Amino acid sequence: MNGRPLRVGMIGTGWMGEAIAPDFALCEEVELAAVAGRDADRTAAFAAAHGIPKALDVARLLEADEIELVYIASTHDSHAEIARAALEAGKPVLVEKAFTVDAASAEALVELANERGLFLMEAMWMRFNPVIRRVGALLAEGAIGEPRTLHASFGFAAPAGEGRLWDPLRAGGSLLDQGVYPLALADLVFGEPATVAAAGSRLDYDGADSGVDTEVAVLLGYEGGRQALCSTSIRSWLPLNASIGGAEGRIEIAPAFWCSSKFTLHRPGVDPVVEEQPIEGRGYVPMLRATAEAIAQGRTSHPWSDHDATLRVMRSVDRVFAALGH
Repeated sequence: MNGRPLRVGMIGTGWMGEAIAPDFALCEEVELAAVAGRDADRTAAFAAAHGIPKALDVARLLEADEIELVYIASTHDSHAEIARAALEAGKPVLVEKAFTVDAASAEALVELANERGLFLMEAMWMRFNPVIRRVGALLAEGAIGEPRTLHASFGFAAPAGEGRLWDPLRAGGSLLDQGVYPLALADLVFGEPATVAAAGSRLDYDGADSGVDTEVAVLLGYEGGRQALCSTSIRSWLPLNASIGGAEGRIEIAPAFWCSSKFTLHRPGVDPVVEEQPIEGRGYVPMLRATAEAIAQGRTSHPWSDHDATLRVMRSVDRVFAALGH
């Protein structure tokens, strides 16, 4: 890149695109050079609102020689198709979570990226959050002894029937939208589970089948009896914090745990220790910076959000859906 910013083309002008677009201006390693969406007028308005030089359709963005990274910020159901097209066009790709809707689709993308020698990463910004990185370091140092338990939840009461969360044709529901966060945190702490149990429903507020998973509780089991309890819902307001416990203490990550700026280390017989870490922008800057650095170094993934981690979580998603009978 010869010292200039990595030129990024973003696909998606919805809520996710709106959330992350401002952080590009705070990261000198990247430049949001183009945006693409399904509706030309909406895409043009999005580009104007965020100072993006070009508003294109998806095909033109993938063909643009100046685009050095494609950021896929569209809905889950479109991730695999667009990512495949981008890789086949020779573009490095950053894909919003959930990476795909199932493990098979994720494995196919990883295989294609490896064949082409192209960078491919899930945009799980939580893995780059300074608090999460610091908590991981403390766990590795044995600050609470061996981690034994993890509790994490993410839920809110989404307006009935509105938007993609309630739409089975757009891979709506709680697990793919919210559940990947506690599952990814459990993966960071424990790795891939030996057992997966789950309970939940597809009921809407009126008790009818909504067609999507609306509330899910997952119990992940690991070697030696370690366990993680993960809860999500689009019908109920749930705590947004996370807790990791061991024989010598516990770590409480303040809400919202996936983008937190604070955690507390509790140990028996001593005062709690509170640590805070600054948040850059809306929290996406560390991930954007790390992505640009990895591509500049010729990497095909980043060690903090590598292919193996993404595939482990997607396999867990499959196992949760299987346990729910979906």
